[in-house]
Amino acid sequence: KGQYQRTWLSKKDSSVLLSLRYLFSTKVALNGLSLAVGLSVISTLEDEYQLDQLKLKWPNDIYFKDQKLAGILIENSVQNDWQSVVIGLGLNHQLGADFECDTPWTDLSKICSTLPSLVDLHEKLINGLLKSLQRFEQQGFPAFQAQWHQHDYLLGKQLELNYQDKKTVGIANGVNEQGALVIKSNNTVIEAYSSEQIRLI
Repeated sequence: KGQYQRTWLSKKDSSVLLSLRYLFSTKVALNGLSLAVGLSVISTLEDEYQLDQLKLKWPNDIYFKDQKLAGILIENSVQNDWQSVVIGLGLNHQLGADFECDTPWTDLSKICSTLPSLVDLHEKLINGLLKSLQRFEQQGFPAFQAQWHQHDYLLGKQLELNYQDKKTVGIANGVNEQGALVIKSNNTVIEAYSSEQIRLI
């Protein structure tokens, strides 16, 4: 399942589908974690497979140009002094021409000059994630904020949002230090913490 119980669509052996569990102290604020995870995936794809034009659509989708390449899901539970976080990643590898989805999509077979193996992808993505999670644990989301700005899919785009029980139109203007989406509407600055509040128009 994706966010808000939406279904993730994939075909067998056609995608990277991985889950990674990581323990954080309850003293660590997890605000912005999904954004840091997305940036980690993008860094791996850029550094290891020479991809560019990758963007993050707040809060948890990775796009190549205007097509979805990957999605991230994070679930956490607290026990005693620890937060157990399970990170789910779905990355399209080679879906095939017969794959049908309502969202415009792409996969690595379409955008990589040489298609990496699933084994190689899993290894490099997990190694990158572990490094990013350790960095997040020590420094929080502010350590990733500048990198987010470089990959912000929504930056400058017009959004409709539910604000104070009414629909408002504004312009996406990056994220704050907690990873909330910042939207400028007339002379008001609004911070959105849930993607259910917003719609791209």
